[in-house]
Amino acid sequence: MPRIEWDESFSIDHPTIDKQHRKWIEIFNKMHECMLNNDSGEYKSIACDTLVSMQEYANTHFKFEEEYMYRINYPDFIKHRRLHKDFDTKIYEYNRDIRDGKMVLNTEILKAIKNWLINHILKEDKKIGQFAAE
Repeated sequence: MPRIEWDESFSIDHPTIDKQHRKWIEIFNKMHECMLNNDSGEYKSIACDTLVSMQEYANTHFKFEEEYMYRINYPDFIKHRRLHKDFDTKIYEYNRDIRDGKMVLNTEILKAIKNWLINHILKEDKKIGQFAAE
């Protein structure tokens, strides 16, 4: 599974949000490397630590983005905030399952997060940029 490479297609034309998205992709890529390149004996610790880092940064980013959407009176604010909450819940559930000893494949986690990030930025966050530009 390849890493995510930032390019201008991810830009929503908001310098702070774009910078945060770049940072988030960096965190994903570090998580990707850690989870795929370490031995299975360390998996639980590495997976939990990287998921916590992902969740903490996501929540920081979500807070900023939601405040911005609120300020510009973004019409799909509630729906967008729900998507953020759903992502937060999913990361929490992965972390809980790993800590509880359930079998969760690192590739499953990485694929789910990668797909969410790409789709969310390219579809949902782009709508914010388009609305702000109007």
